[in-house]
Amino acid sequence: MIKFFRKIRQNLLSDGKTGKYFKYAIGEIVLVVIGILIALQINNWNERKSNILQASKHLETIKLNLLDDIQQAEKLISETQTTIDYANDFLDQFKTLKPVDNNVQMYLIYLMFERNIEINESGMNALVNSNGMSFIDEELQAKILNYYRYIEQLKSRELNANTEIKTMYEPYVKENFYWIWNKTNPWPRQSEFYKDDPRTSENVDLKSVISDKRLEINVMNRRYQSTLIVDFYANAIKLAKEIIFEIER
Repeated sequence: MIKFFRKIRQNLLSDGKTGKYFKYAIGEIVLVVIGILIALQINNWNERKSNILQASKHLETIKLNLLDDIQQAEKLISETQTTIDYANDFLDQFKTLKPVDNNVQMYLIYLMFERNIEINESGMNALVNSNGMSFIDEELQAKILNYYRYIEQLKSRELNANTEIKTMYEPYVKENFYWIWNKTNPWPRQSEFYKDDPRTSENVDLKSVISDKRLEINVMNRRYQSTLIVDFYANAIKLAKEIIFEIER
């Protein structure tokens, strides 16, 4: 093809058709430029197609991550709701709305349990590191970014609650009600562990538990923090499901 064009130029020059030669040369340049532009456009199109495909794969990973987040959050809601239920029953005994019973020993231990959600951000990190965020729908971008910002707020709330357990509730219980670790405690792990303990149990003074105003405040705080966390988990599930719906559309 190049030889063909070169031959045409040579013939024009040899025939003395200089004007036509220059017009032909300009036309040839234009054709080359157009060819380059078309090639660049095709290359850009192929690259964009590849980036969109890669972003879609990252979205599938994000979807799997979110499904795991939802499963964790649902389990944590169930466990935290048990904390709230125990706290409510405990507080009814403080208020003398219910007679004090042996379950307060179990409540004291269960209210020490911390809650932590373990978020897998592998899909999100891969999407960001590959600059793939710009190759997905803007509304979906906003929802994904909003979700992971919300997760940071959730983790902060968990940290507040867990810090309160470590620095206030747990030390107070262990210092003042150490005797709850015995075979009379209905908490399964305790009763199982101490079932073969031949020692005589210490005097279990349950009324001293519900007459402790400082303990009551600690239980109230555990109930309050747990209620907030349940709401955070529930909203995280809602946001995650909205993203999954957008990815699957």
